[in-house]
Amino acid sequence: DQGEMLSLIQEEGILAVIDATHPYASEVTRQIRGACHEAGIPVIRCLRNQGLKQGALFNGSNVRRFPNLKAGISWLEEQKGNILAVTGSKELEEYAALSQFQERVFARVLPTAQAVETCRGLGLSGKHIIAVQGPFSVKLNQAMIEEYGCRFLVTKDGGPEGGMSEKLEAAARAGITTVVIDRPFSESGLTVDEVMD
Repeated sequence: DQGEMLSLIQEEGILAVIDATHPYASEVTRQIRGACHEAGIPVIRCLRNQGLKQGALFNGSNVRRFPNLKAGISWLEEQKGNILAVTGSKELEEYAALSQFQERVFARVLPTAQAVETCRGLGLSGKHIIAVQGPFSVKLNQAMIEEYGCRFLVTKDGGPEGGMSEKLEAAARAGITTVVIDRPFSESGLTVDEVMD
């Protein structure tokens, strides 16, 4: 947390911090900024590129964008069909609002005991828990979509580093809709190359 980050900064004599956390880790970014402000040192935000700024695949008719997961789930409630949820275990509880959640949702999560336990705690079991570590190729994404008969793939815009192209292409090849959850807030920052410079 912010206090522990401040202690680390002070103990190690850190002169600057590069915040390269996940683009959806807004709480961590807030705490990093707070700790750096308290310590009186600069923080540089290193941002992943957003995937949706590139090409027709990112802006195709089979892509639906939503400002947050709650809005995406509200839309999915009005749709029929299975859902491959690749947004992570921390957000999985929001899917439980869906009718027939335990039958419709196939959760791809990291292969950690905590992630699997989160799935089980929400009533998911068996093939509805896909505990695997990425990155995933187009073929593997498509195979998962087809194996579980999914009509929707729900993802965050993790950019190229988060396999966004592979997810979108797999969904397009399978003829399903990709539900993209936009980043939680608009940030300014630098690319990896700019940070290195």
